[in-house]
Formats: sequence, C-alpha cells, structure tokens
Amino acid sequence: MCVDHPVFSRLYIWGQDYFERAVGDVRALQNERAFGRTLIVGAGSGLDVAALGAQVTELVLLEPDPLMCAYLRKEHPGTRLVTSSAEHMELDDQTFDTAITSFVLCSVFDVAQVLDEIHRVLKPGGQYLFMEHVRHDAPLASMIQTSVTPLWKRIAGGCRLDRDIKTALRRSPLALLQYELVKPNYLLPVVTGQASRPM
Repeated sequence: MCVDHPVFSRLYIWGQDYFERAVGDVRALQNERAFGRTLIVGAGSGLDVAALGAQVTELVLLEPDPLMCAYLRKEHPGTRLVTSSAEHMELDDQTFDTAITSFVLCSVFDVAQVLDEIHRVLKPGGQYLFMEHVRHDAPLASMIQTSVTPLWKRIAGGCRLDRDIKTALRRSPLALLQYELVKPNYLLPVVTGQASRPM
C-alpha cells in the first residue's frame, strides 16, 4: 500500500515547529506515559520521539512515506525504522508494551484495520496512546468538516477532517480506557486517550 505525499511531507517538515506550538504540551503529557518496548505508528518527522518518557526501553518507528523515512533516518539514525503501512505492519505479534499514534488515524486508508494491527502487535495488557483530531460533535461543525474534506484531503496528504475515532475504537478489539477532548477547535478538535489489549 503506497503512501507518498512529497509536497505535503516537505511542507510538514518545514512547518513542524509552528505545528508543535499549536499542539502545546499535549504531546509531552501523552507520551510520557509510554513504557517498555514502544512503537510509534506513522512516525512522520519524529516529533513523538523527543516527547517520550524515561520508561521507554526500546523504540521502533513505523513510517511508509519515503520522504519522511529519509528524514527519520537522518534525525534518528540509531532507531529501527519499519517502512510498511499501518494497515499491514511488518512486525511480529504481541511484541510491544506501548503503541502510539499522533494525528495519524485521520489519513490512513482503513482505521479499523489499523486498530486491528495495533491490537495484534501489542502484548496482552499493552497500551495504545493516541492524540488525534476528530469529527466534531456539533452537527453544523460536523457537516462543514464533511463538506471541506474532499478538498482538504488533496492538499493535506490524505487527511480527513471527519473521522469518527471514538466509534472506531469502540468497535475495535481494543478496550477504550480514556478519551478526552483537549482542544475543542471548530474544524480540528483534538482528543487524547488510552486503550489497551485485554489480558
């Protein structure tokens, strides 16, 4: 499954400092909960790496976009990088204590399949930490998100504004433990949370 958005990837890398200022301390608060063998799904430019806590013992980055992979190899040369898609992770079953996504589920081809894969690679009792922008609960805002999404996808690397992440999580084999709206923006409301692979 090919993922290649060179124009968007270059713009993202160029503007990532501005992007992080908009995110604030949300990423650090989320990622400091990571522990053990940790997988970052859709690692992008590696912004999640610096936010990881001291309890992480081993790190694997999964990123299918070629330009982002080149950037990750340069910025994190000693870290294992897997270039398969999130829907078909070339990783063994039940090998991670923590899996992380940050603004990734908006642009994958199949959210349900990605969540199935996260469940597969997590150890029993392992945790999934997510920070994602989601469909707005308000009907008017949701309608605007849906109407804007076709154009937005073309300029933003396949990103969808109207993904219902909470419903996808509840339908997945993961157990949803926490789901919190942390930035109630009109078109880009941001949530964080935690799910787990049941024992």
